[in-house]
Amino acid sequence: MLLTPFLSDLDSRAAVKGSRDPLGIQQIWTRLGRHVVGNLTTVSTSVRDFTTLILGFYFTEQLAEELGAGSELATFLKWEQLAAYSRAVANKDYVFRGTERVQKNLAERAAVYLSDDASHQILGNQKIYGLWGLYTMPARASTLVEGDPSRLTPPARELVESMYLPALEKYTGRDGKRIRDVLRQKISKLDVHKADARLIQGVAHVLRWKLSAKEREFYRFHLLHGGPQDTTGGRQQQLAQLLEETLSQENFTWSPASVAQIVLSAQANGDGWHALAYRLHRIRTSESVLAPVAALFTYLLGLDEKTVKSVAARLKDAWGAGLRTIAVADFRELHAELSAGETGAGDRWIAIAETLALGDYESLLSLLIEQNKSVMAARGGAPWIEVRQDKLHVRFRDEQGALPAQSALPALWRFPYFLDSLRNVADALKEK
Repeated sequence: MLLTPFLSDLDSRAAVKGSRDPLGIQQIWTRLGRHVVGNLTTVSTSVRDFTTLILGFYFTEQLAEELGAGSELATFLKWEQLAAYSRAVANKDYVFRGTERVQKNLAERAAVYLSDDASHQILGNQKIYGLWGLYTMPARASTLVEGDPSRLTPPARELVESMYLPALEKYTGRDGKRIRDVLRQKISKLDVHKADARLIQGVAHVLRWKLSAKEREFYRFHLLHGGPQDTTGGRQQQLAQLLEETLSQENFTWSPASVAQIVLSAQANGDGWHALAYRLHRIRTSESVLAPVAALFTYLLGLDEKTVKSVAARLKDAWGAGLRTIAVADFRELHAELSAGETGAGDRWIAIAETLALGDYESLLSLLIEQNKSVMAARGGAPWIEVRQDKLHVRFRDEQGALPAQSALPALWRFPYFLDSLRNVADALKEK
C-alpha cells in the first residue's frame, strides 16, 4: 500500500522544513552547524519576533501573579495576536508568523478577537507554530529567558523596563496598563481602526522596522554573538563578522563556493580564526555528500516498480562515472558527527560517499535504502523504499523531485546548518 502524507492548512511561514528526514540527515547538519552557530534555529530569524517574545514573557509574568500559575500560555498567545495585528495595521509589516490569518481577519471583520481559543488563533496551532513553540528555545540559548515557567533574564528585563515600557506609556498608560487590561480578559474584542487605534499604534511603535542603537547593541550581543553563554567558543562572533561582509552582495547564495570563500577569509585573519575555518570546511565537506544524496532519495520516491539496474543506469547517464565534487578523505574525518555513537551509521555514510564518488550506483542505492530502513526502525516505523525481486517498491511518498543535473552538482546546497539564520540576523542589525 502506498502512503501519502497529509498536510493540514497551516500558515506557509509556520512550516518547519525537512521535518520528515527519511535519511536521518537533520541530526548530522545540526551537529556540524552547532559548532559555529550555538543559539539560533532555522526558523528563529527575525529580531522583531524576539522583541515580541520578550515583551510577551514580561506581560505573562506580570499577569500570572493575578491570574495564577498556568495562565502564562493563554496570556502569551493573546499578546502575540495583539502584536501581529498591530504590526500589520500600523506598520504594514507582514513578516511574522500568522500573516495569512491576520490579513484574512482584518479584511473580513470590523473587529478582531484576542483569545487562546482555536477560532481566534493566528496559526493552525499557535502554541506549537508560533513564537512560544519556536522562539523560546533559541531565546533561552541566547540568555533572554530562563527558568520554568520561563521568565526574562535580568538583561532582557532591563531592556523592557528601560526602553519598551517608557515607549508604550505614551499610548497605553503606565507600565502598559491598557495592554494588561486587554490581556487579562479571556476574550478581547478590538476595533483596530477606531476605538483601539491608539493601543494598536503603541504596540506597533515598539515593534517598528527600525531598530534603535540600544536595541542593535543588545541584540548583537545576545542573538548575533550568542550571548554570555556562547557555546561556540567565539566562533559565532567571528562568523557573524564575516557574514556581515557578504551583506552588500545582492545575489549572495549559499553554495560550496561561497562557503569556501568564507573559509579563506577566516584563514586570512590569522591563527585565532583557524578553528572557525576548520568547522566551516567540515560543513562544506558534509554538504557535498548530503545535498546530492537527499535529492537522489527524493527522486527515488517517484520510481516505484523500476528495477535497480535501470535506476542505476539512469544515474550513470545523469551523473556520469561518479561525483568529482566529493573529497572522500575529508568526508571520512566526519565519522564522529555522522555516527553520533552508532558506528554502523557512520560507516554506512562513509560508504555512501565512496560509492557516490566512484559511480557505483547499484551499491549506492542499496546503502541509501539500508540507511532509510535503519532510521525508520529507530523511530518505530517502516522503510519508505524496499527492494523486491530487484525492483524498487515505494511504500511512502513525501515529496518527489527531479534529479539535479550533473552541471548543477558543484553549486548544490540543500541544508541550512543555521548559517542563513545568522546572516538574516546580521542583516537586520546593520545600520540602514
